[in-house]
Amino acid sequence: MTVDDDPLNSFQDPDFQELLGGIDITLVIRFFNYFSRFEYALKRINFKKTDRRNYLIGADWSRYATDDTRPLYPTGNRNVDRAVEYLCQQPVKQQRHDFSWEDKPPIEPHSLAEALKQIPYIRNNLFHGGKYLRPAPVRDEKLLKYSIYLMQLCLITDNQLSEYFNTIHR
Repeated sequence: MTVDDDPLNSFQDPDFQELLGGIDITLVIRFFNYFSRFEYALKRINFKKTDRRNYLIGADWSRYATDDTRPLYPTGNRNVDRAVEYLCQQPVKQQRHDFSWEDKPPIEPHSLAEALKQIPYIRNNLFHGGKYLRPAPVRDEKLLKYSIYLMQLCLITDNQLSEYFNTIHR
């Protein structure tokens, strides 16, 4: 096969904006950027999970969320408090084997810790393809936007996390 015969040269990318079913692709990319840098920073400040062989397998969102240095809720910030209320009142749905969605009961009492714990589930549903089937763009955009608000709050209130988030460490 010559370079001219390579089928990848004529491959047309799908219309991902359309495939997202109305979810703002710019918001998806913004969420991805925040999430990936945030997880990197969490692992660098020792909020990490390892397997039995001590290989790094991810960030420990639960331990970070419940760390006693997190701000108290209500925070006094309208956007953050609205995000906590929404994520606790309408937590992330879980996808069943038949691709339908199961509602989860509200989380009581509402807390910043419980809202933060929802963020990895939001990422999982989005990046494992769940949002390509019967998306709910208004809800999905709220989940993404509110997740970003919570990560921003953590970055504002945690200098060490912010340093790793904003710096390339070699």
